[in-house]
Amino acid sequence: MSLSDSQLEAVCRLLDDGSPRVMSALDRQVSEFSTEEQKRLLHMLKNREASDVVLPSSLMEFHYRQIEIAFSDWSLSSVEDVDLEDACFLLASFGHPLENMETKKDDLLKMENHLRGRLVGINKADAIVTEVVEYLHGELRFDGERDNYYDAQNSFMDRVLERRRGIPISLSALYLILGARLGLPFHGVGMPGHFIVKYQGDEEPIFLDPFDRGKRLSVGDCAAILRGLGYHFDMRFLQETPPRRIVERMLNNLLGIYKRDGEDEKVTCLLRCRELVQRV
Repeated sequence: MSLSDSQLEAVCRLLDDGSPRVMSALDRQVSEFSTEEQKRLLHMLKNREASDVVLPSSLMEFHYRQIEIAFSDWSLSSVEDVDLEDACFLLASFGHPLENMETKKDDLLKMENHLRGRLVGINKADAIVTEVVEYLHGELRFDGERDNYYDAQNSFMDRVLERRRGIPISLSALYLILGARLGLPFHGVGMPGHFIVKYQGDEEPIFLDPFDRGKRLSVGDCAAILRGLGYHFDMRFLQETPPRRIVERMLNNLLGIYKRDGEDEKVTCLLRCRELVQRV
């Protein structure tokens, strides 16, 4: 017989205790829950906005399995249907299992609607790019996180939206997500060692560096960035990076951080997710 909502609510209240003795007992109990009961328990915790609750290891293991299943489904999407936004919020859910990502998507919707209004009657690529950059970096003040560059939080879209700080690829992903929502031809450009964005209108592409407050880049600027990082320059480095390769790069970034920190369970989950993304 399935556990009732009141029984699961009692488990939620016990999780608030956080003492080692209680957590150990709960871990054993939760490990015996059915898949459906574990799903309901996680859902209740999200609705309680209990983001600071420490989950029992058995529930974390279940959460990681759910992330792997979701990435498997995502990776099987056709080229036309693959959605970078979905993958970004899957990664955010991986890092923050009790966060309600729908509220973060509401923030994106507000940004989308604001930009849509600003862009009414604007058709020239140069003017469109100027409006987007001014809104994201001038008005909302999104910027690169330089002080704690290798903090995993910089890779999670929910935290990027909250803190308005990120690393090159997560800030670039914000451009791509809003671009997809608005039908604007923003594309990711995964250069060696640095990630930028290009706007591909009818004329020459416009290259931007979201990590540097949307600074416009010439081809020469891109070459200089790469030389400064110890790479040679090749025009092929400025080609569009497809969504699956963007997500693979995001996974690699997180893998590097969690391997450094010795977080083996997270590494194992991310390795499986990367394998799923790479199989296509």
